Amino acid sequence: MKHIFYLILCLFSGLMSGMAQTPNTALTLEQHVQDYDFAVKYIEDNYSGFFQIVTDSRKTDYNEMKDSLRRQVEQSERPCWDAIAAFMGWFNDLHLCLHVSYQDLTFFKYHARANRMIDYRSQMEEYDPKPVASKVTDKTYLIRFPSCDDSPEYRKWIKESIKKFKKSHCENLIIDVRGNRGGNDGLFVPYRQLLYDHEAADTAPVFRFTPQNSAFMKEQGWWQGKRLEQLSIQYPGIEFLPLGINRIKYKECKSLRKAAIIIDNSVASSGESSVLMAKMCSHKTTVYGRDNSVGCLDFANVSFVKLPNCGLTFQMPMSMAYGYPRAAIDPTGIVPDVRIDLPLPKKLTDNIDDWVIWVAKQLEKE
Repeated sequence: MKHIFYLILCLFSGLMSGMAQTPNTALTLEQHVQDYDFAVKYIEDNYSGFFQIVTDSRKTDYNEMKDSLRRQVEQSERPCWDAIAAFMGWFNDLHLCLHVSYQDLTFFKYHARANRMIDYRSQMEEYDPKPVASKVTDKTYLIRFPSCDDSPEYRKWIKESIKKFKKSHCENLIIDVRGNRGGNDGLFVPYRQLLYDHEAADTAPVFRFTPQNSAFMKEQGWWQGKRLEQLSIQYPGIEFLPLGINRIKYKECKSLRKAAIIIDNSVASSGESSVLMAKMCSHKTTVYGRDNSVGCLDFANVSFVKLPNCGLTFQMPMSMAYGYPRAAIDPTGIVPDVRIDLPLPKKLTDNIDDWVIWVAKQLEKE
């Protein structure tokens, strides 16, 4: 079955390690104001979450915040990039942010991640989840899926992990997505096929269709840009376009008796989408965790926009979840079906940790 849209970009895991930047500091005051005005207008005109977050009850607060930051830039009290970061932070959306170098700049504190995510690395000896496909017991198998970063090698590993599970003859499966901060959620589809046990409806996101968003998708070669253009012709004047609903129907893996997904507070974006994909079509799957996922999914599919003078790039979501706000998970995140009442493991890398062993015991109960 073909799915309409499976690209949810979440780059804050490195914020973006391959895109971290420092600004051009040799700007005139006029250029600082220009960059601030550019970012504000672009977000107002194109951000998929703008009208959902800037509601009637928050308009006064929004306008006061926006105008106050602009005055501070005009009066040279803060550089444009700091004001833009603070402006974006007001929305409390992990997908809306500047790409900056944390080492050189201090305005990361405005980003929602700084206030909402648990720093497991400071609480454990080692927190660096890596792909694992291994038996836990004779009855339970572990697949650790710590990333949705797309590459031919990783796609090959995913296929191999499923083959290994089937050859193991284990009746239970744990898919451990701790640390999965996103990428391309299409990578989880083979696992969803494995977990599937009943039909379901899969809704594609709703896009804010603007000239700038359409131009970005065309530039990136996303076929969805063409699809959006066709819909805009079919429904002229409609700015928010739903891409449709698909029926999920696979052949059930009868040998799989029970399944578990382990989450933590580092699971975000496509990591969260993966959990929801499994839950919507698998009664046999239970979500385990101590903490909720981070809540970074309602507004997604980001574009990348370069500020005209300082040279920094910001990312901005172009889509929102179908059924929002009823279907919203931000900022609460996904709540585990079963809370893991255990201390954090000392180490989470390519090992079988205490949490996995505990979940395996739960699955093996009759």
